[in-house]
This record gives sequence, structure tokens and C-alpha cells, in this order.
Amino acid sequence: MKVVWDVSRGEFSIGDYYYFSKLTKIAEIEGIEMCEERSFSKLGEYDIIIFNYPEIKFTKADVLKIRKWAEMGKKIVLSGYFSNVDKVSQNINRVSKQFGLKINYDVIKDAERNAGDEMFPIASCGDLEVVMPCSASVSGGKPFVVGKGVFGAVSGNVLVLGTCVFWDNYSVGLAQNKEFALKILKGEF
Repeated sequence: MKVVWDVSRGEFSIGDYYYFSKLTKIAEIEGIEMCEERSFSKLGEYDIIIFNYPEIKFTKADVLKIRKWAEMGKKIVLSGYFSNVDKVSQNINRVSKQFGLKINYDVIKDAERNAGDEMFPIASCGDLEVVMPCSASVSGGKPFVVGKGVFGAVSGNVLVLGTCVFWDNYSVGLAQNKEFALKILKGEF
């Protein structure tokens, strides 16, 4: 599987050492080929396409391409942030609504099950226990990550997550976030 991390829509760069050096190293150790792409038109050359915090609005043509890629069997990951910060959820929803998915403009807090802060709630993805910091809830589709709300859901080949920081350098070492990140990078959704 070839994984591409899009940066054409203002996303955080996978090449940013401060934020994603640990994830990059984990992928490398696991033999996952992960590339960064600045050209939106080249994304269709990959098996898994990740949009991690897209700040630039998707055009109608972009939405049609993403829909086509998903129909071709490409796995699409769209990860946002709580409360529609930087209008990222709004941007994602332009795409995700095509698949019956939506990131809500809220925040999931859990005062009881968390990693030391109610903004770092603990959730489950199958047998994995994961920390989903600063997450919005997700509506529609089949729940994929659940806890005090739905943190992520799937529809066909599209996964929408309410947070983009569960796999950053701080969070990837919490609970079973590393295993969860690998599950996504391997297209196991």
C-alpha cells in the first residue's frame, strides 16, 4: 500500500519533524511507504490518501475527484479538529457529505475517562484503547472510534475523524494510538 499525505490544502506536513517525526519513523519501521504530495492531481496515484487538517477549501472539482478515487477503491482519510477551528470541519464536510458523513462543530470532553485532561478523552476502536485529543464528534456512516461520543466513522472507503492530533508526536505514544495509527496507514477501516 502506498500512502500519501496531502499538503495541497494547507495541511500539517508529515515532513514537519516537530509534529510528525515519530509517526514517520513508525511507518518506516513497519515498511509503509508514505509520501507527501503538494499536487492535488497526483493524489490518485496512491492507495491511501490522507487529508490531515485541510485549511484550504475543497473546490467542486476536488470533491468530484475524491469521490471518484473512493469509488475506484482508494482509501480516503479526512481528519479535523474540534469546534470547526480554522473552518477545517467545514472544509472536510464539503467532501464528507458526499458519503453521508459529517464532522460536527462541537468538542467531545470526558471528565471520567481521559488521559489526564477532559480534552484528551479515551475511546475504543475495536480492541484498541485510544486517546482522541481535541476531537469533534462525527455523524453518519458506521462508527469506527467510539467513547463518550463518535470520534470517527466510515462510509465505504472514506474515514472521517474528529481529530487530527491523535497521531502527532505528543499523542502517538499514548494508550494504543501507535497501533491505531498503523491500522489507518494500512487501510484497515
